[in-house]
Amino acid sequence: MGCLLYADDITLVCHSLTTMQRILDICFQETDLLDLSFSTMKSVALRIGPRYKHVSVPLILAGIKLAYVQQIKYLGVVLKSAREFKCYLIRLKLCSTIVLMLCSTELRKQVLNLSV
Repeated sequence: MGCLLYADDITLVCHSLTTMQRILDICFQETDLLDLSFSTMKSVALRIGPRYKHVSVPLILAGIKLAYVQQIKYLGVVLKSAREFKCYLIRLKLCSTIVLMLCSTELRKQVLNLSV
C-alpha cells in the first residue's frame, strides 16, 4: 500500500481491491473523527494490471460507490488504466521546456547586461 499526498489531494495505491476497500474504510473513519470529509464526487478508482478490464466489485467511500475511470490527471501527470503502469508527461515536458527556455533567455539578457 502506498499513498501520494499534496495539499488536499490524496492518491492511494494498493495491490488488491480488498486492501483498497480496507484503506478507504480506515481513511473515512479517521477523517470522520477529525470532522473532515472526502469529496466523493471527485473521488474515483483506476485499475492497473492484467485484470484491468474486468468488471470489479464497487469500492465504497462514505457510503458512495466510486466510479472506475480510464484515466486520471494528478499534479499534471496523466495515469491510464492499462495492463501495465503508464503515465504521460508530454504536457509537463513541454511546460518545463518553456520554463527552461525563458530562464535561459533571461540569463542571457543578464549576462549581456553585465558585459556592457
